[in-house]
Amino acid sequence: MSEQVMVVRRADLAPYIDGHDFALIRDAEPILDLINDKHLFLARDVAESSPEYKQIIPYVIVRHGASYFLLQRTAKQTESRLHHKLSLGIGGHINPDTPELIDGLWKELDEEVFIEGDFELTFAGILNDDTTDVGRVHLGAVFILESESGDVRVRETEKMTGAWTPREELPAKRDAMETWSALVFDQLIG
Repeated sequence: MSEQVMVVRRADLAPYIDGHDFALIRDAEPILDLINDKHLFLARDVAESSPEYKQIIPYVIVRHGASYFLLQRTAKQTESRLHHKLSLGIGGHINPDTPELIDGLWKELDEEVFIEGDFELTFAGILNDDTTDVGRVHLGAVFILESESGDVRVRETEKMTGAWTPREELPAKRDAMETWSALVFDQLIG
């Protein structure tokens, strides 16, 4: 049986995302409500090739002061279109075992990284990118996690590496970032 992933019909999202082909939509609480009210689960292989749906991806930017936890994806990642790209975001698909967006966010964080100590999580906006094949079938719910201790480590070391990068070093790395990370950098960090 194929993995089931959370999706929302693009037609339901259209009033909020049409005209935002490559944008971080900051006033996005109504989109969160729509995701919570109208999501369904679809086989991932169908969702990956069906632009009439948007797969919902929690996308967490981890920050400690003026540094960001920058990841690099390896060739062992499932999504081959993102191999070797740099990423500011931690996230992934939401499955029926965690049927709410925030539950899926915690599951993804727990699977991908160790975060020790206290932190604060803040919603930053909805990321929509209809300019790429990956983006056309995904919608990101962007959160900022401010780590007090800075004690963050990659758990899935075969799939990614990660290191703290000072904000002033990010512009030089922007061209190596996946599209979503470049968009977050441009509209939220840079």
